[in-house]
Parts: sequence; structure tokens; C-alpha cells
Amino acid sequence: MSHPPAVTIREVAAAAQVGITTVSRALNNQSGISPATRARILQVAEELHYQPNRHAQNLRSQNINNIAVVMKGPSNPFFLSLIDPLEQEIRAHGYQMSLLRVPHEEDEVNIGRGAYQDSEAAGVLFLGGEARKSTAVFNSFPLPFTLCTVPPAPDWDNSVAAVSVDEAHGISLIVSHLTNLGHRRIAFLGPDQGERSVGAIREKAFVSALSAQGVTAEEKLIVRGGDGDDPYSFSYGYQMATRLLARKIPFTAVVAISDVIALGAQKALIDAGLKIPEEVSITGFDGIEFARYTNPALTTIEQPIHQLAETSCRLLFAQMNKEPIARPQRLLQGSLLVGDSTGPAPTD
Repeated sequence: MSHPPAVTIREVAAAAQVGITTVSRALNNQSGISPATRARILQVAEELHYQPNRHAQNLRSQNINNIAVVMKGPSNPFFLSLIDPLEQEIRAHGYQMSLLRVPHEEDEVNIGRGAYQDSEAAGVLFLGGEARKSTAVFNSFPLPFTLCTVPPAPDWDNSVAAVSVDEAHGISLIVSHLTNLGHRRIAFLGPDQGERSVGAIREKAFVSALSAQGVTAEEKLIVRGGDGDDPYSFSYGYQMATRLLARKIPFTAVVAISDVIALGAQKALIDAGLKIPEEVSITGFDGIEFARYTNPALTTIEQPIHQLAETSCRLLFAQMNKEPIARPQRLLQGSLLVGDSTGPAPTD
């Protein structure tokens, strides 16, 4: 006598209209789903006469070895430079890496939650993202996670692990370098109006660093993009520098919030007939390799990408292994890389 084929967990998931991992958590009484969803899944499983295959469950639990890297800002060359070091660290721990690219305007935390259901990830590493004032948005996040290149806010508790460069220190190095060269009228190419990530932090640090040098930041020399602009791109930098020039306000130096913006701006300044650094100096932030081979080579803050990758992964795997973490939030030091794009302020 033949028996009907056994109902699979995939069929339960389809009937309950949830992901396979959500069904698994409900059946195994694990956290990460609401009581209502758990009850609905259990009811569907009972109605379908689902019987778990314990052997298959054991195999699956042994083979969930995927780490999801959620990258906010897929066109940012600095983030692209971090992918290889991150993958090397992840593979060194015996895991595979999957990459999820998140457009600038989308919520990376929601995408990360989706990674939990869609890719059966064992952990999530957020590369870039919004610099949030509190950790509330991460409450009940279903997987171990770490934020990479996202600086913590003063009010954060220790529930969130985060690794980033010290943004304020980096900007202060740039401003000190320029003021030591005699620059006082320094323009700033900032983020778009709705920016709530490192760009806004770097702008605030710029104003503070100028004040520490006895220089008042001029609002008319601070250029921000509009909501429709594509930030962290060469074209964005070109547009911001063009808008700055259109204001016809004298300046001798430009600080951009990233290398890619600085390089776009540098072309706009050269196209306008300005000599760099004889007539205007320009700086970036990140230290992408490409910026070393432009003409002139860019003065910038070089971020320690290998240390960022190693520390971020170490904190992530410590959480996955339920190991105690003494300092879940780390600030690393960037270094000033002086190129040919900065020089003494013109005297005339």
C-alpha cells in the first residue's frame, strides 16, 4: 500500500505565506517571530499533517554557513574596496559571503531582516548605512549582526556592535593640514539634504574643526545636494563644485566628504580653468586606491580597510559564538595621506 508523499517544510512555508526559516523557527520554538505568526504556522503545519524530518533538520543546521553583507550605497568605490577583505575574513572563519546591494534611499535594516528569511544567513554584516541616534531600530533583529563603517551615536547602548573610523579625528587632520598651509576660506562639499549617515557627521566635524583653528565656517561655502541627486559619485562631486563656483564667493581650498566626490569636484575646478593646487587645494576622505593615480594625486584620509574588516568580522563571530564582548563599539584611526592636490594658500 503506497503512502502519500510527506509534506515538506517548503509547502508549509508556502501555505503560511512566510519564509522557510520562519517556519523552522516556529517549529523549533525559537525567538525572532511574533506570537501570532508562530501560532499561524503551527496551525498550518497541523492542518497539512506536517512531520519534521529530523535528519534533514540536522543537516541543514550544520550547513547554514552564509554571512549576508548588506552594502548601503552600491556605487561607492570605498565600499567596493572593502568587499575582498571582508570576504577573506568571512572565509577564514569557514563561512561563505553573500552580497546584498541596497540603494541609497532604501532602509538597509529592513533588507537585513529579509536576508534572514531569504538566504538563511547565519549572521549579517551591514556595510554602510544610516547613522542612527538610537539602537531601537535593531530591537528584535533576528540574527547576530555588526555595523561596519557606521559610527555609533553617544546615546547608543551596548546591544549593537559597530566598527568605524573616527570621523571627527579624520576631518580634524584635514582641516589642520589646510590651515597650516595658510588656508582660511575653505569650502565644503557635503551630503544631500536628507543625509543621515557619515556625510552629515563629517560636515558637523568640519565646522567644529575650523572653529578649533580659529576659523568660522561660512554657510555660503558649504554646498549640499538635493533630494534627487545621486550622492557619493563622481557626477555628484562635479555638480557640487559647479554649484560652488556659481556662487562666485572666493575660496582657496575645498574639503569633500569622500574621495569620489573630491575627484568629481577636481575635474569641475580644472574644467573651470583653475590650477590645482596653485590656485585651489582639494581634499577627500576614504583613501581609495584610484585617488593615488589621478593627476594630481588626492590628499585624503586613508581608512584602515583591513582593520575595519578584521574587527567587524571578529565582533560578528563573537556574537554568533555567544562570546562576551568587552567593547562592542570600536573607533579606528585613519591617517592623513598627503598627495599633490594640496599646497600653500595663494597670496594674491
